Amino acid sequence: MSGIPIYNQACLATDSTSSVPSFYLVGSTSPGSLEVNYVNNPDATTVTLVASQNDQSAWSPSAAKLCYIYPFATSVNPGIKIVQFGAGSTYMGLAQTNNLISGADSFNMTGFVSPKLFAWSGKFQDFDMFTIMTNDTDTTTSKVNMWAALRMNFRQNGPSLITYDMANNPVDVNNAMLAVGTYGGYSGNTSQGYTIVFDKSNRGQIFTAHGNLLANITNNTPTVALGVPTNVIMNGIMLTINAIPVTMGNTAYILDRASNGSTVIYSIIPSASFTLARVYKTGDSLPFTNNMAVGALNNQILTYSVNRSAAFFNVFDLTTYSWSGSGLVSVAVIEPTPEKSSNIDTIVCATVGGLALILLAIFLFVRHRRKSAKKSAGASVTALAPKNPETSKCVSASDQGHNQHDLGCIQYGPRQPQYNQEHVQYDHGQPLYGQGQVQYEQLQPQYDQGQVQYDQGYVPYDPAYERPTSFIPPPPPVNQLADGVHNAYLLPAAGDSPESKTAYSPYVNPTSIRASTFSPESPESTQAKPQRTSVGQDPQYVPAGHFSSEARSPQTR
Repeated sequence: MSGIPIYNQACLATDSTSSVPSFYLVGSTSPGSLEVNYVNNPDATTVTLVASQNDQSAWSPSAAKLCYIYPFATSVNPGIKIVQFGAGSTYMGLAQTNNLISGADSFNMTGFVSPKLFAWSGKFQDFDMFTIMTNDTDTTTSKVNMWAALRMNFRQNGPSLITYDMANNPVDVNNAMLAVGTYGGYSGNTSQGYTIVFDKSNRGQIFTAHGNLLANITNNTPTVALGVPTNVIMNGIMLTINAIPVTMGNTAYILDRASNGSTVIYSIIPSASFTLARVYKTGDSLPFTNNMAVGALNNQILTYSVNRSAAFFNVFDLTTYSWSGSGLVSVAVIEPTPEKSSNIDTIVCATVGGLALILLAIFLFVRHRRKSAKKSAGASVTALAPKNPETSKCVSASDQGHNQHDLGCIQYGPRQPQYNQEHVQYDHGQPLYGQGQVQYEQLQPQYDQGQVQYDQGYVPYDPAYERPTSFIPPPPPVNQLADGVHNAYLLPAAGDSPESKTAYSPYVNPTSIRASTFSPESPESTQAKPQRTSVGQDPQYVPAGHFSSEARSPQTR
C-alpha cells in the first residue's frame, strides 16, 4: 500500500449501482506506464496497486483518460475498460485486478477527440453504448471530426464496434462543446438511453439513444440510433468550456467552474424533464481544478483532484447536498438559494439605479458649464444638419455574395444628425472669423444590410450517403476478400511487458470506410496497420477549436 499517487491525467472506475464504497484510480506516472489502483473508500489516504503495464508506444501521462467498470459486475475481479484520448494516442485496454492488462488496442488512424464528447448512453450485458466524436474526415463535407457510435465490449479479446449511421446527427462538429449521456433498461437486443449535446452558443439538445447488439461489420444496423432532438431548457444557465460531464444512471450531472473559482453542479433527467437545473449545496465548497477526474459512486459524485503537492478525493452527497473530504474552502461569495435570489436581484437593481442618477446629475452639471463658457466667448454655434433629407438603398442577396432570396429594397428615413442642438445667434459683436454661418455635414456611415445567416450547427442526415458500418470485423474467415479491405492487423508486442502478448486485434483497418474513395491499387485501401512507433509524451490532440488544448480524464476536462 502507498499514498494517493499524483497523476496529471487520471480516471475513476466506479459503479453507481453498487453499495460497496470501493473504486479504482487509473493513471500514468511516466511515459509508457499504466497503473490501476484499488481504493477502499473515498476517505482512504492509501491505495493498493493491483495491475500495471508498460507500453512505450501507447500510454502517456499527458493524454486524457477515461475508465468504465464491467456492466452489472458481480465478481470480485471485474474488468475495467481504460480509454486514452488524442490524435495518435487513442488506445483501449482491458484491465483486471489480478495484475493483467490486455491491450493496448486501437482503431487504426482513428482517434477519440475528447472525453467531453464521449456520452455514455446505454449498458446491456457485456457492453456499454456511447455517442462519441472521432477525428475522421467526413468525405461529403471534408470536415475533420465526425459523430459516431461506439459499442464497448468488456469481454476479454472481444471486439468493440464503431459505426457512423446514427439516424440523426447531433450539432455541427465545429460547434459542439459538451456531450453527456444517461442509460436506462434494455429490451430484447436494444438498450435504452439518452444523449445530450451542448454547443458553444449555450444551447442543448436531447436525443433518445437506442443501442443495438445486432449491429456488426457486415450489416447496416446502427450501433446507436439517435432520435429526433428536443431542445434543452437552459434555465438561465451558462456553461463554460471547463464543464465536466458525469453519468449516474438516468441522471446526467455537469460540474463547472463558478465565477468565484468553486465547483458548481448542474443536473438533468432527460426521461422526465427537459430542464437543466442547478444543484444547490450547503457548507464549504470544492475548488475547481483543471485536472479533476469525476465519477458516480453509490448515489454520490466522486472527484479526484491534485494541488501542488498532494492528491485527494472528495464526495458530493446528493442527499445532504454537501461536500466532504480534504481541500474544501469557505467561499467568500455567498451562493443564493432559489428563494433568496429575488431579494439580491432587487438590491442590485436599486444600486444600479442610484448610480445612474448620480451620472445623470454630473452630465447635466458639466453641460451647463460648457454652455456658459460658450456664451461668454461670444461665439456663434451652428447646429449640425444632414445634407440629404432622404436616402434609399436596394439590397439583394446577390449584392452580398449570397445565392439566396432577393431582399428587395430597404427604405431608410431621413438621416438624423448626431447632435441636435438649437441654432443660437448672438446679436452682440461680430463673429470671430467673419465667415458668416458655417454648416457642418455629418455623414452617416453606410452599414451593410445584407442577409445574415446564422450557423444553426446541424448537419442533415443524407440517406444517400453510405458509410461502412464500423471499424471492427468479426474474426477473419479463411478465404479473405481479394481487395483486403477487412484485413485484421497484427499487434506487435508492447515493449517488454510480461502482460502484453502478440495477438490479432479485433479492430479493422479503417480504410474500410474509405474504400469508396480510394482505388484498390492505392496504399490506403490495401495497407494493414502500420508498425506502431513510440507516442510522443506531450499532449497530442486534434487541432480543432478549444479541444486542441484539452487533456482531461474520464468525464473530466
